[in-house]
Amino acid sequence: MAAALNLRLLPKMSLKIRILFLFGFAIYQRSSAQYCARRYVNGQWISKGDCGGPGTMSVMQKELQRRIRDEGWTVFQRRVNGDVDFYRGWTDYKKGFGNRDGDFWLGLEAMHQLTKTGNMELKIKMIKRDGIYWFAKYSSFRIGPGSDFYSLHVSGYSGNVTVGDKLAYHNNRQFSTKDADHDGPLSRHCAAEYGGGWWYGNCHDSNLNGNFHKISTKGIWWEHYNLRFSEMRFRRRAGN
Repeated sequence: MAAALNLRLLPKMSLKIRILFLFGFAIYQRSSAQYCARRYVNGQWISKGDCGGPGTMSVMQKELQRRIRDEGWTVFQRRVNGDVDFYRGWTDYKKGFGNRDGDFWLGLEAMHQLTKTGNMELKIKMIKRDGIYWFAKYSSFRIGPGSDFYSLHVSGYSGNVTVGDKLAYHNNRQFSTKDADHDGPLSRHCAAEYGGGWWYGNCHDSNLNGNFHKISTKGIWWEHYNLRFSEMRFRRRAGN
């Protein structure tokens, strides 16, 4: 909410003008609070924003700034330094965890709500242990509903990854965690075996939510290679 008005800053004026000025300022405060409480940003409602005081940014302003900087991309997964444990249960993966500026998982329910229209594209940024940068793009990306255990739907691969598309194996798979095994009746319990939450099959070609500190298939893995950084983001396709 806007800062309180300091009456001592008002110039000397007639009582009638002072009353009118204060009345107008009160209306401004109310409309400003309502403006910050609920705004439509990039196809979504951002609710209960805190406008903050002088010199601070509101939740809404920070979200706008982040999306402008990222050209409309919404980051939903990031592995940077291993400070956040990704070997978590179903509730955590559904709600989200971590820090947007560090290791981060947006949350499966939010991902479903934001991608359910199906007109999204996906980009994955990766850095190998030897410092080589890779990217993988998919022209179509969607996360299914909770009733289908947040299944992955992805297609239209392009990129510079030496070993190619390693998300295709996970297409149409349901999400699994250490306490919620949805890998299929003939599969091992891959989330428990490989230390993460992912759209496993039997078991994986990629495992970007694996153990950050392991140099193996149980680490942050993209077929044959361990990574020291990964970031997954989506945005609305151009023209949609």
